[in-house]
Amino acid sequence: MKYRRLASILCALTIPVLPLHASADRVKFLEGASTAAKLSPAELEEPVTGYLPSRALELVTAVSPPPALDSEQDKADVALFRDINAAANASRWEIAVDDDASVYDRFAEALSISPDRAHLPALVRLLNRVSEDVLAVTGEAKKRFARPRPMQRFALRRVCGYATPPKPEASPSKGSSYPSGHAAVSWATALVMMEVAPARAQHLIGRAVSFGNSRIVCGLHFPADIEAGHFIGAGIAGRLFGDPLFRRDLLCAKREFNALVAGEKSEDLPACQF
Repeated sequence: MKYRRLASILCALTIPVLPLHASADRVKFLEGASTAAKLSPAELEEPVTGYLPSRALELVTAVSPPPALDSEQDKADVALFRDINAAANASRWEIAVDDDASVYDRFAEALSISPDRAHLPALVRLLNRVSEDVLAVTGEAKKRFARPRPMQRFALRRVCGYATPPKPEASPSKGSSYPSGHAAVSWATALVMMEVAPARAQHLIGRAVSFGNSRIVCGLHFPADIEAGHFIGAGIAGRLFGDPLFRRDLLCAKREFNALVAGEKSEDLPACQF
């Protein structure tokens, strides 16, 4: 589950802002490389529209700025980053590398069913639309705050997506560290999945916390970046419950999940009727 080309793009630049499309890179990021390999060119290029295309961006104004460079808050954030990053052993590093590659499939064990198009197509369609809203906000916030990433500021022994860690910059002033797009998408993913499968809530939220920590282990984000990502993911999820189309699709995804748990197959289920 490695996609070095996309990882390096996300590390060095910003996560794309709207309009996003279900290109191969986007599908790999959200659904995993194995899913992207099975889709036709038409399926890969299918447009994805968020539920809150205009209202979602309003959340950017509610995101607090990151700690000012070399402030006491920044120094504390850096110290926590160093502690978490240095404490990661080889097995934790491998988890972080896999978390860097994709999102939904990393929740398979926590959900108890693989969240892919073959097993839970309604859930995947729902998550893709939610992710569109989340990435729109994180993309705008990244442009607004432009916080340099850890690898721009410090020499690191390893960084996800790089065979050789990049050399730190002399005086970095711009970057795409804050907030973490991976953390935002994974948090929103967990919150949606918790509504679909409430009995798996503890497993799902634990997986989302671990996923966020992986961004620190990867050397790509500071802890404050993860917190801001969680804020955005939760903020989008909260607003979505006021959207009737989201609630309709959520109900469909929940019916689909419960049917699979009962031993039915998604392709045998009747289409959701509303």
